[in-house]
Amino acid sequence: MARTFRRKRERHEYNWVLRDRESDFPYWHGVQLDPQSKAGRKAIARFHSDKTVTMGGAAPRWYRKASDHRIRTANDHTLRRWLADRLFDPVFQDWHKHDANWSWW
Repeated sequence: MARTFRRKRERHEYNWVLRDRESDFPYWHGVQLDPQSKAGRKAIARFHSDKTVTMGGAAPRWYRKASDHRIRTANDHTLRRWLADRLFDPVFQDWHKHDANWSWW
């Protein structure tokens, strides 16, 4: 399904997108850009582009691999300890594919 079809009827609230961060006023004054102005249209276009960094992005691959390796190694040590001593109660660390993303941010 195309992205434009999925978002056809979606309505956006641009209050935080149109906030002018480069003005000399403090943030609590709430300087807003006009959505019809050139700067306002540019801010909205940047918001809809894929160039913005959001929390929805994933952690880098090297970080995800290191995180998964650390968990796999700990589980391997637990398994080997249980094989050596059957009275040991093994508790394995469960992981999810997004665990590294939570610790990255």
